This record gives sequence, C-alpha cells and structure tokens, in this order.
Amino acid sequence: MFEKLFLAVTITFSLNFLFQVRVLEQHNGATYGSQPEQSTILVTKPKK
Repeated sequence: MFEKLFLAVTITFSLNFLFQVRVLEQHNGATYGSQPEQSTILVTKPKK
C-alpha cells in the first residue's frame, strides 16, 4: 500500500511540475523584454 501511495504522490508532483514549466514558458514568451512578475508564497505553521 505504501508503494501505491508513493507512486501516486510522485506522479502528481511530476505532472504539476511539468504543467507549471509549460505555463511559465508560455508566459515568458508572451512577455519578452518586460520584467516578470514576482510571486510570493506564504507558508504558515499550524498552532499547536
């Protein structure tokens, strides 16, 4: 069962990564010569 879970997580991560790379390539091609937008990711830890 652990192998199936690990495989599912790996496939999901890989697909998300490939999809994100494709979107970034398309975005960078459309905005050639301009400053790219910066994104901020905010991560919070749950209170115990």
